[in-house]
Amino acid sequence: MDFNWGGSTWGLMLVQRPSGTHLSQSSTPGGKSPLARDDDNKLVGHAKLFLGDKVALGILGAGVVLGAAAALKVTPHVKSGMLTLKSKLSRRAEETADVEALVPLTVVAEVGPEQPDAPRLRAV
Repeated sequence: MDFNWGGSTWGLMLVQRPSGTHLSQSSTPGGKSPLARDDDNKLVGHAKLFLGDKVALGILGAGVVLGAAAALKVTPHVKSGMLTLKSKLSRRAEETADVEALVPLTVVAEVGPEQPDAPRLRAV
């Protein structure tokens, strides 16, 4: 899986190098070269580079499988929690309905809006 960007070809690689070694510092800032060196910075050999496409897909596939397994493990707990919540809500609705049935509402009196006094005429 290579792509071109900034005048260079970029690719995902898996690096194999001898134990106890590190990759050489590249002249490009932040880059590494495929030379394997020991702690005294002596050249030990070359690192082997492998295409990283299949490794990335394998890691992604493993993540999907682990996520699905976790979802299957959690599903019964979520379902149980939802059923508990549903029963609590239905009990609360029944309690509310019972209280409303015990206290009927009746209209005691109807009151109309207040009318202002009519204006009075004064004799001059």
